[in-house]
Amino acid sequence: MPTIHFLGKIAPSGYRTSITNLPGINFKSAEIGVEFDLAIQVHDSIIDVECKGERLEEPDIFNHAFKVVYDMARTSVNMMSFATGITFSVVLDELIHTDGTRRPFAIQHLHLAQLCTAYSTEPPHETNGFMEIMKIVMAEPALFLALDQLITATSVHHLMTVNSARAIEGLRHAMASAGMSRNQEWELFRTNLNVDEKYLRLITDHSISGRHGEGTFVAGNITSEIIIRAWTIMDRFLEYRKRGNLALPIADFPLLTG
Repeated sequence: MPTIHFLGKIAPSGYRTSITNLPGINFKSAEIGVEFDLAIQVHDSIIDVECKGERLEEPDIFNHAFKVVYDMARTSVNMMSFATGITFSVVLDELIHTDGTRRPFAIQHLHLAQLCTAYSTEPPHETNGFMEIMKIVMAEPALFLALDQLITATSVHHLMTVNSARAIEGLRHAMASAGMSRNQEWELFRTNLNVDEKYLRLITDHSISGRHGEGTFVAGNITSEIIIRAWTIMDRFLEYRKRGNLALPIADFPLLTG
C-alpha cells in the first residue's frame, strides 16, 4: 500500500521528549471516501508519522492525509503538554514520499499570495509598503491578533472557519467607534471596504457550529472559499489603514459580492 512518512520536530528543543508504544490509528472519512492507517513515533523530540492509504499520489488525497497526520501528531504532543504544563508544538517539515524520495515540506497556500496587494515582501522594504504596514500592525493589538488568527487558520484546517470569522470580526471591532451597535459596525465595515453582506456571511455563518463546539463538517471547497474571502478582506483592511482610514475608492476596489 502507498506510504508517506511525515517527519518533524517537537519544540522547545531544550525539553527532549519521547513517546513510546503509541497505538496505530485507523482513520476513515465517509464524506471524502478515504481511509488511512497511521503510526506515530516520537524519539528525542523527533517525530515520524507513517501514513498508509490508497491514492496518496493524488493532490487532494495527499492534502487530506496531511490534515489527518497533523491533527494526530498535535494530539500526541498536546497530551504531553496537558500532563506537564509545558507548551510543546510540532513542526512537520520533511516527508518521505511514496517513491522513497526525501524532500523538504511546508504548508503552502500559494494561491493566497496574489491576494496580498497592500504591500510586497520583495526588497526594498522601505518603498514596497512592507515597513509601513509592519508599523501599522505592530502598533495595533487587535490587528496583529486578527492577522495571527488568519495565519493559524491556514495551518490547522479545522480552525479555518472559526479563525477566519474571528479575524474578520476583530477587524470590524477595530474599525468601529465607541457606542456603535453591532449592525452599525457591520454597515461601516462593509461601506469602507466595499463588501456586501452576503460575501461576509459565508465566513461568519460557517463558523457558528465550530464556535459552539459542534464540529460540523464543512466541505473543502467551502473552507477554501472562506479563507480566500478572509484573506481578501484582511488585505483591504490593511489598505484602509495605510490610506489613513479613508473609505476605499470603488474604482480601485470593486464591490465584493457573493
